[in-house]
Amino acid sequence: MIRKIFWQLMRKDLRQFRRVYPGNFFDTCFLFFTNVVIFGYFMPKLGVSTNYGPFILVGAIASFGLFNIIAHVGELVFDIEGDRTITFKLSMPVPYWVIFGQLAVKWAFTNLLICTPLFLVGKVFLWENFDLTKINLLQLILIFPTAYLFFGFFSLWLTGMIKKPHNLSSLFLRFVNPLFMFGGYFFTWQTSFKLAPAIGYAILIDPMIYVMEGMRAACLGQEGYLPFWNCFFALWGFILVLGSHAILSLKKRLDCV
Repeated sequence: MIRKIFWQLMRKDLRQFRRVYPGNFFDTCFLFFTNVVIFGYFMPKLGVSTNYGPFILVGAIASFGLFNIIAHVGELVFDIEGDRTITFKLSMPVPYWVIFGQLAVKWAFTNLLICTPLFLVGKVFLWENFDLTKINLLQLILIFPTAYLFFGFFSLWLTGMIKKPHNLSSLFLRFVNPLFMFGGYFFTWQTSFKLAPAIGYAILIDPMIYVMEGMRAACLGQEGYLPFWNCFFALWGFILVLGSHAILSLKKRLDCV
């Protein structure tokens, strides 16, 4: 029964998502294009290594799920404080954690549908500067869905933390931007450690560093990045901790039984 209802909800949500997919994909490609072209072609003229293009390319694919968090949290917060359509799902004959978990999985999967083709799009943008043969396919298959599943449960956790819609205005400044800026989009963890060991160790608190380092280790080779398996298991640790806390918070907030 649980499995059947879970997949019915997924099919319903994916049918709805199919209508907006072309527009979302185009918008993501446009943002992706500006990042890759600027850092892949313009910045090398200022002395930045030509390897910085692929470095940013992989980082962009890894990070897009973080910026979609704002839309996911806003959607659920407005629903909880407004029409509460989620109560219909909670009335189904399944545990409440299945309903909340399905939301996180839906967010992860829809983001993956948008971002997976960007590897081929990036190859077109950078051509010979992005070597697809360096990709460790097994590691990529493991880390890519894990990273986006983390974004899904992180969205769920933030929803539990944000009580009112007007608090959404601070979501980017207080959560998304700090995680992004200190999460290794523009630099490696080794760079932060060389700057100061204390800074390097402090940055390990940021889950985005494991997303970035794990994705780059899988796509560009292990050298120069945190060990792949450390990143993989660290992200699963964040998923379990944040996911459990999020489900308990939303249970209390929505008075689930």
